[in-house]
Amino acid sequence: MTRKADKEPNLEEEVWSAISAFEQILEAMPEDQASLEALSHAYEQIGDHVKAKEYLIRLGNVFLAEDNHVAAQELTERLQKFATDDQEAKKLLDRIRQESLDQSSSQSVEKESNGKPGKDEKTPSKKVEASRTTNVRSTFNMADELSFAWNLMEANELNQEEYASVVQDLTELSAGEISVPVSVLHVLEHRSFPGLERIIGRVAKQCGTPIISIASFEMLEECAKALPIDFIIQRGALVFDMICNHALVVVMNPYDAQLRKDVETATGRSCHFYMTVPQEFDRGVEKIKNILAGK
Repeated sequence: MTRKADKEPNLEEEVWSAISAFEQILEAMPEDQASLEALSHAYEQIGDHVKAKEYLIRLGNVFLAEDNHVAAQELTERLQKFATDDQEAKKLLDRIRQESLDQSSSQSVEKESNGKPGKDEKTPSKKVEASRTTNVRSTFNMADELSFAWNLMEANELNQEEYASVVQDLTELSAGEISVPVSVLHVLEHRSFPGLERIIGRVAKQCGTPIISIASFEMLEECAKALPIDFIIQRGALVFDMICNHALVVVMNPYDAQLRKDVETATGRSCHFYMTVPQEFDRGVEKIKNILAGK
């Protein structure tokens, strides 16, 4: 009992440190989506649902202002928890649902007026492929990476100091333009964390996501073009092989259920998901870049 009582204040102190860092970012960039997501998640973790709701609503309004209906739609489940007792949350939830319906109706009309596929067409047209990619979120999701780090700490894979360091690194990396993959596993690898292999093994088993080496797979052009390069880098997922109409995909955050759904939507295929070490993922990204550049 004493150990638990000693741990909780320290843990909350680390969360408050992360909150302070993200709020400083918001002072300079009030509509920074990663910071709004992170703050909503962090306040929820410490039980301050009023602040969690406040930042969640701000984030939803930013998404709608940018016509990012896919990202806004992802917030509906969390908003629903507040909508019963909070009019502002209910108003935003209704607006997201209405705008999502309006967009779906608009797309249906466009398909009816413009879509004239050939009788024997078996592969998706460029227009259908473009529609898939616009219906998924391609931006970095800070909240899911923070959840990943939190899960590791609760499993005693990270201590409080290590958790705080990971959060700080994620904060700094997400504050600028993301041109390389950013994930908890990447941060741990860059820090030469001694328990990285054990963590990957634990997460793979817990999430039912087998570990695989993608270095031995030939990266075909079909794989390289299966997902947009921005999606690959910012969401941490890439296709490394195709079997019939199935895609084999490595993900850096197997806890992220929405990521799996988005990958299947974007590829238009049934997908099988795996984990790999960050270094191999980065090499896969470089292979894809070379293929897209015609090298």
